[in-house]
Amino acid sequence: MNNLFIIYDKVMPEDARRLIIYALLILVLFIIIVGAIGALVRHIMKEQGKQADGLVHDVVVTGVITSEKKLFWFGVKKNQRLFFKEAWIPFLIMLVSSLILLIFCITNNAWGKNPFGMDQFGTIFHHFDWDGAKGEFFGMWIVVRWPEVISEPHFSADAWGSYIFVPGILVGGIWFLVDVQAYIARDWKLYKLSKRVFNKTLDDYNPNDAPAQEANPENPENE
Repeated sequence: MNNLFIIYDKVMPEDARRLIIYALLILVLFIIIVGAIGALVRHIMKEQGKQADGLVHDVVVTGVITSEKKLFWFGVKKNQRLFFKEAWIPFLIMLVSSLILLIFCITNNAWGKNPFGMDQFGTIFHHFDWDGAKGEFFGMWIVVRWPEVISEPHFSADAWGSYIFVPGILVGGIWFLVDVQAYIARDWKLYKLSKRVFNKTLDDYNPNDAPAQEANPENPENE
């Protein structure tokens, strides 16, 4: 352990030590983000499962539907209507964003450009010289120092289409995926509800609690 500390403190250059610290911070941030996404997914599954109860509540308590199969398919149809009602907005956002990108490509003759590329939407971020930051470290050719900035964030008139397309497609896409997950969660809950509501079980049945039969003097064999 002491040898590792000596290597870190004496052998490694300052830039390499900074790079390791930044890499560890990025790793911790990545783990936090993944955990937050997992918690969000579980929350959506739970809340949308509750919403599935409301889709079939009235037809069950009023006795309109009395079979497992009919209840499930009734719930599926209502769930599909709810999905289309919720998903049309993010779908419209993605469609409009794609049309804007198409207009941009037509007017600027930019068919071969990647809207996510460094010369498009990537212009609003810092660009670093990672190749120039590489060097030999214990026989390995890796990044050994913090890279220099080769491009500062800026806006380019040649990338206006990507500035609209990328945020639109990201917002609309994530929104649409959340709606899809909610749809699947409701469908799964409907499947379990249809199995449980009309399922006859004797798990909690106690014969001692059953009402006693009246004696029949005309047919004592049934007593």
